[in-house]
Amino acid sequence: MYSSMRRDGKPVAGKSLSSKLEVEHRLTQLSDAEKAKTCGHESRRTYLEMHKARFADILHLCQRQVPDASARVLDIGRSELTAYLLNFYQNIHTLGLDPSLDNGGHREVSKMDTVPHLTFDLLNSHTISSWPECGSFELIVFSEVIEHLCIAPEFVLGALSSLLTDKGILICTTPNAADISKRLRLAFGCNPYERLRLYSTNPGHIREYTKRELREIAHSVGLRCTSHSYLNWIQDRDGSRIKTSIMKLLRVYPPFRSFQTCVLTKEQSVLPAHDSRVPLFMEPYRGNVEQNLPQPGS
Repeated sequence: MYSSMRRDGKPVAGKSLSSKLEVEHRLTQLSDAEKAKTCGHESRRTYLEMHKARFADILHLCQRQVPDASARVLDIGRSELTAYLLNFYQNIHTLGLDPSLDNGGHREVSKMDTVPHLTFDLLNSHTISSWPECGSFELIVFSEVIEHLCIAPEFVLGALSSLLTDKGILICTTPNAADISKRLRLAFGCNPYERLRLYSTNPGHIREYTKRELREIAHSVGLRCTSHSYLNWIQDRDGSRIKTSIMKLLRVYPPFRSFQTCVLTKEQSVLPAHDSRVPLFMEPYRGNVEQNLPQPGS
């Protein structure tokens, strides 16, 4: 609505422009403040401190699943977890946004100039012809990424499945959408999930998943969940000792915990041979999915 009107009822253009500039200025300030908090060196160090236990546990899980130190490994989203994996694995690649453009708060603190990086935006996974051609991997680590993506996870897991060897392992970790703290916040009328961020290059959690959802999504693209577990990687730091103790007690029940890990492998297909790089459910959509979807009445 215009902030001022002339006597003849027509809007005053100057006032409207002034209002737009003021709103633009406020939005820029909000975006810059958010960017300062969620990106940058200090944010990376804070993230590292909070997630040390997760990085160590994931490394141990990887070692149990793929004990060969010479295995070809792909870490999705370059972060300090990559540095932890380098403590054991000798042949690691990373995949994600261009490191020179990606300044998200999850980025690594250690130098990784020698780690090969495959530039691919997972949000383009719906275009199967754009999937990276980089050979197969015995281990793919997909940790704390899926919840940041505003695209159907079937496309992303399908793309990653195409990069697995026949007996390869895909380890997915992500927050538990139904952990006890979220259930309690919702019960008290508070939204348990964060709002969409202004700085879209470093998105927050777009969509979190439950155990059942992860298993169903994986199965739909030809992946089988061989093991699943709930974990408490980040302890509650806010509130009184009594509140912290109560939450710790409640999280003795595994489905109430904050994080989950899912170990996935390719299902053995008995269907006729096809291009093994493309999961069966995506066969009709080899090009751009939007262009090739069946049209109404066809």
